[in-house]
Amino acid sequence: MIPQDGAFRESALAKRRTIDQNYAHDAATIGKRILSNDTRIPMRAENVREGMELGPIFYVVGTDQIDGFTRALSNSNPLFTADSPVGAQLAPPTMRLNDYALLIAHHFRGGSGGVHAKHRAEFHEPAHAGQTIKAAGRIARIWRKRGKFYFELEYEMCDAESGTLLTRQSITSVLLRDGKMQ
Repeated sequence: MIPQDGAFRESALAKRRTIDQNYAHDAATIGKRILSNDTRIPMRAENVREGMELGPIFYVVGTDQIDGFTRALSNSNPLFTADSPVGAQLAPPTMRLNDYALLIAHHFRGGSGGVHAKHRAEFHEPAHAGQTIKAAGRIARIWRKRGKFYFELEYEMCDAESGTLLTRQSITSVLLRDGKMQ
């Protein structure tokens, strides 16, 4: 006997709820297991120390990253295209300015983020598509001013194979806690 529409629908919804509850339970269990193996330290002012090393991290500059970045900037410079006149597709110099976030996320977990107060960058060599980059840095300075916690991170990106310096940068951030400045 085929159930009537209402009964069939209730039966299907009950099965769906059971599947969703099992999935949520499994996802939570997996999440706890992953977090229990997470060796990163909490992102709090008391855990940020002057001289603390961050990284190294490694990544490959992708053509899709370059294409997406240049499209977002409406930049049609031929150096940043696959048929670049210099041979290799170059990455726009400002494309990797946010590598500090990767270094922080590699070392710290949680937190509410920070407010970007200052950024300084020195460009030495262009990065290109397919190039493996090594990024590493250190907390150069920490201080409190008007009740807010500041930190300065100095970091460099180099060609992972040759060690050639590509970019040297420094950022100053105000650390947030619970979405508020500390």
